[in-house]
Amino acid sequence: MATGAAALLTNPGLVAIALVIRSKDGPHFVFHYPARPSNKPTQREARYGTELDTEPPAEDDDYDSDDSDLEENALDLSTWKKPDLNDKGSVKAHQKNGHEDSTIGDDHYDDGDGKHIVPWEQLFEFPTADLESILTPSRAFHKKKFELSLDPLQFVTYPMHIREDGLWKKKKSKRSKRSKKEEDDNGNGEGKTEDSKTASGNGTPEDGEEHGGMTMFNVVFILNIPKEEEDERIQEIYENIIKKFNKALNHAQASNDYVWKESEMILTMKDKAKEERRPLSWLWGEILIKSTLAGAIRDVYNSVTNNKIATVHLASKPPLDLSLQIPVPAYLTSYPGSDERAMLGLIITSADPMVSDDGEEPAHLNKHFALLLLDDEDKIIAEIQSDNTELSAPLIECIRLCKPTASFLQVAQTQSVELGGLLMLAQHLVYWRRAIAIPPLHAREMYIVSPNCDSRRLPRASIAWKKAFPLAPSLPSYLAALSAAPRAYKTFSPSKNHRPTYLDMLAWAIRGGWVTQLRTFAWILVWPEILYEVQYQLKAEAVKKAKNKTSSEPGSGPNNESDESNSDKKNDTEKAAEKARLERLAKKAEEDAIDFAKDFAQMPTPVATANPSTNNASHLDKIAPYIIKDPHKVSHEESLYIAAYAKRFTDPKIKECWLKFCAKYFNGKEALEMICLQEGMKRKETWSILMHFQEIILVCKHW
Repeated sequence: MATGAAALLTNPGLVAIALVIRSKDGPHFVFHYPARPSNKPTQREARYGTELDTEPPAEDDDYDSDDSDLEENALDLSTWKKPDLNDKGSVKAHQKNGHEDSTIGDDHYDDGDGKHIVPWEQLFEFPTADLESILTPSRAFHKKKFELSLDPLQFVTYPMHIREDGLWKKKKSKRSKRSKKEEDDNGNGEGKTEDSKTASGNGTPEDGEEHGGMTMFNVVFILNIPKEEEDERIQEIYENIIKKFNKALNHAQASNDYVWKESEMILTMKDKAKEERRPLSWLWGEILIKSTLAGAIRDVYNSVTNNKIATVHLASKPPLDLSLQIPVPAYLTSYPGSDERAMLGLIITSADPMVSDDGEEPAHLNKHFALLLLDDEDKIIAEIQSDNTELSAPLIECIRLCKPTASFLQVAQTQSVELGGLLMLAQHLVYWRRAIAIPPLHAREMYIVSPNCDSRRLPRASIAWKKAFPLAPSLPSYLAALSAAPRAYKTFSPSKNHRPTYLDMLAWAIRGGWVTQLRTFAWILVWPEILYEVQYQLKAEAVKKAKNKTSSEPGSGPNNESDESNSDKKNDTEKAAEKARLERLAKKAEEDAIDFAKDFAQMPTPVATANPSTNNASHLDKIAPYIIKDPHKVSHEESLYIAAYAKRFTDPKIKECWLKFCAKYFNGKEALEMICLQEGMKRKETWSILMHFQEIILVCKHW
């Protein structure tokens, strides 16, 4: 069953892509795709809430459709009148109503004044002569976001201007590289003088003296997005598609005037077609055949509008290949809010597969996670084989080795392969939406029905489930069993021999967003007995310190001697006042110390019990338990609480694990299920140790 977050997203709102350039002759509107774009508003994305229940899912329309749909949308042929192609206003009105007939606006015609109307010289209701002027902004917008709103359309782009020195990119110095190479060749650089002159000589396009006269180009993305979603969705497509695509074209232009040569060819074809009054559909077909740049624009448009990854090939010298996509979330960590996108059916989990060493970028896959394919293994392997690239064989081997029940580290160790290469290949599969990384599946873990599952898709999913597991219980029965009180997944299997099949069923259910893992999180819980013990310890140290201070400060000391030595500088009144003040301060400090010592003497001596949580001593009644939220940033008192617990463990291994686990796992963010993988411990041993801490940690279970 193929699944993925891409299928859960709606149209990103892209209605057309246009190429505009400016040369010495002025601006030129070179090309746009599609030839006749629709101006129909993009459907507003459903939000998380009751809006999701207003319509059935799109994939069920085929099953529920009947003749009534045709009747509602049918045209009354008796009253329908074909627009007059010679009537420009009629054509416009027909297009505005959303009827994109293949013949409307395809041919040339003359208006009432005998003016020649060219079909490709108008985009939507705007003449291209006007658009080419406003879509070629000044140098102030070079490599900056340029956004223009012409309701209901938004024109977003990343303009590229030629540098002031006549180059499209800053030229790298080649002298140092050439000298190093000549030294390595032991002075065999004399024969390269002619080539080096050619490479660095003046008059080449690379030096910027001749670029066909083009001074800027601009690939404009035209969007039609609801007002309340404009900011978020425009920023998404700008950062991930628009900016990267224009940068790639700038690189190709700097290499061999790729954009100018392609633009010049397209403009020549348009001029010739205009003279011959060729139809728009014919011309666009010819352009897409001959121009690789036009083909790249088409591929980007088709991929983006279908939420797929665009693989673009630019036939520059050297050729340039790049992939573009709007990132699709592989999982959700929390429910979307009322004003956020709804993605029912997407996996919901707090397990983040990406980690970075010491917080540095870029992040990479966690070696303790496993690979879960998003489609049938044989189908993915067949697709990779058809690509026939250098990575095809390694990727196929990675798919065959990695299983959702084994972490990448375990696979590398058992199969004797390099871990870094395995993670790189797995990340490649994740990037190309063929797999996701999840915590390894295990029969002893707990799994529940995902709160984010899309129950509207249950009938169709049940059919696919029955084909995949013909002898298993039905999908509704399987989900109903998981919906009961959570328990270890192995208890659902009829026997030990059935466990592999049940783990395959679990992988299928997680892939479709039906099931998620119930993970365990913990914080350090400090009971009143420990709080009182630390408080008593701190007060005892304060009393001892006060006694030592009193004994070390007799009536006559160094300070008094210094006062006497300076007595000749003070009169008798000042000396008397200073002495009285010091006596008052000393007396006050002594009284406070005595009172503090009396209060401390009345405090009951703390007694360590076997179970701090059940200590009902009267002096603990008014003390509330305390939770240490972040052991990474503890105060002095919190560190004493942790140390007080550590003193009570007699087993050295338990004590060592307590101090280690406190800082790494008892923070409410790290799942306890990952301890055995990250610490290289046996699962049974790990949970046996955690059972010693069950009284002094606060446990919470969620996805």
